[in-house]
Amino acid sequence: MPVPPMPLARLFAIAFRSLLDRVHERLSEQGYHDVGAGFGYVLLAAREGMLTGNEVATLMGMSKQAASKLIDAMEEAGYLARKPHPADARAKLVRITAKGARLLANVERIYGELEAEWAQAIGARELVKLRGDLTKALLAMHGGEMPPVRPTP
Repeated sequence: MPVPPMPLARLFAIAFRSLLDRVHERLSEQGYHDVGAGFGYVLLAAREGMLTGNEVATLMGMSKQAASKLIDAMEEAGYLARKPHPADARAKLVRITAKGARLLANVERIYGELEAEWAQAIGARELVKLRGDLTKALLAMHGGEMPPVRPTP
């Protein structure tokens, strides 16, 4: 009996995990030993504008306490900084720091390197086609808009 092709969801999951693992390996080689798994999502959102702890919790699908611990770790590592919220004395805003912006720039450079490796493996045209096909499928499945990288619960 022939083996059915591997489901796309499984292939995407394997590819995603492989790419993320390689990003973290290369970051570690560059001295970034303190980058946690969720840092990228928070840094991307913070690059768009300042966030509250509640917004980080919603973004990451975690409790406010867990988000606070994540923010603490990112602030201690120098990727985020807190400042008082201008409209709520009880709240703080988090913003990306220069170190956080450098980390994101390194990640984007590494993604480029990894994509070049994929292009070498499957061909540059095929990689461009793959990107286009995935983009078309995502737009079609989400009403013509790209969904967020990390959907909020």
